Amino acid sequence: MTDSYKIAHTEKNGEVNLVFSGQLTINNIEKIAAEVKEILEKPAAVNIQVKEVENLDLTFVQLIYSIKNSGKKNNFKVTLSVSLSEELNSLVANAGFDSFLTEN
Repeated sequence: MTDSYKIAHTEKNGEVNLVFSGQLTINNIEKIAAEVKEILEKPAAVNIQVKEVENLDLTFVQLIYSIKNSGKKNNFKVTLSVSLSEELNSLVANAGFDSFLTEN
């Protein structure tokens, strides 16, 4: 069975680049979170890009929030770039979670 999501990552000098795409939903969040935990052992910085998203839900928003919160607690910078369809942007904004998917 192939996964309906994709996490691409690179690392250089402790700076980790993560790219999330596909189905970023509760059906995949356990696997996504486990992969992210493995990738983010002790980063110096994390750059997150979210693109080519088919669907996302609150569980993925919580994961992004958790990564950003870990950065604050453990003194590593987290940057975030999110590119969603107009429909998903509206869904996130109407649910009140658009502020969680911004850089700050």
